[in-house]
Amino acid sequence: MAGRKTHMRAGVLVSFILIWYLVSKGLVLSPALLPIALASSVLGAVLPDMLEPPRNRRHRKFFHSLLCLALLLLFLNQTYLNILNAGPADEVTFGLFFAGAGYASHLLLDALTPAGLPVAGL
Repeated sequence: MAGRKTHMRAGVLVSFILIWYLVSKGLVLSPALLPIALASSVLGAVLPDMLEPPRNRRHRKFFHSLLCLALLLLFLNQTYLNILNAGPADEVTFGLFFAGAGYASHLLLDALTPAGLPVAGL
C-alpha cells in the first residue's frame, strides 16, 4: 500500500503534468491559479484515506472503488472540457478539477497494489 507521502508526491506530479498540458493546449493560466492547482491536487491525493482510513487491509470501500474512479473520471472529463472551452471560469471549478485529478492518482496507485480496488465497495 502506498503511503501518504507517496500519494502527496503523486498529487504534485499530476498537478504539474496537468498545468503543462493545459498550457500546451493554449490555455492562459493566471499565476494565482498555480498554487490553487497544486494545493488542491495534493489534498485530493490524500482525501481517500481521510474518508476511509487505512486501519486494516479491508478498509477500501466505496471511496476506494472502481465505481468511484469511473464516476470521478466522468466528472474530470466534463470539467476538463469546460475548462478547455471556456477557460478556468473560477477558482473553485479549477480547484475541484485538480482535487479530482489528485484523487484519481490516489486510486490508480492503490489499484497497482496487491489488494487492488473493489469494484463497487458496497
